[in-house]
Amino acid sequence: MNFNKDYYNNEFNYLISELTDRNRSIMDIDCFISKIGSKHGFIIDHKKHTDKVSINTLRELSKFVDVKLNDNTYLCSFIIRSDINTNEAKTDTYSIIYELKNWAIVKDKKNKIDYVKHTYTIRNDKDLKLFFQPETHTKTKERLRNEL
Repeated sequence: MNFNKDYYNNEFNYLISELTDRNRSIMDIDCFISKIGSKHGFIIDHKKHTDKVSINTLRELSKFVDVKLNDNTYLCSFIIRSDINTNEAKTDTYSIIYELKNWAIVKDKKNKIDYVKHTYTIRNDKDLKLFFQPETHTKTKERLRNEL
């Protein structure tokens, strides 16, 4: 198969896919956020509002949920949907954040909805920043849940 920039996120993913048996998961993690001494670390896959999320992405990201790092940080996995205006360094409208469940507690592993623990709608970039800062994450999540 030829390199298709709309399918492969980068050349390395394409190369590994071509060199292997195609029976493995190859995914590009868009963002990893952690801070030494923090309780939470974040693995994030970003999608535009019109992009599709594959069941494979959900499966693989859910396997990182609650993994404990050597510094006692616990990982959380998220899919975030937003359209970003890179000229102005801001989101164009709103963001939807899907917090994923741990793989072990997903009952129906073929149902995309069953991977989602909570959904948050972020209407401004200040809340987006606070949501993904380890030191303000828990309070921001609680506030956003209570605003609904």
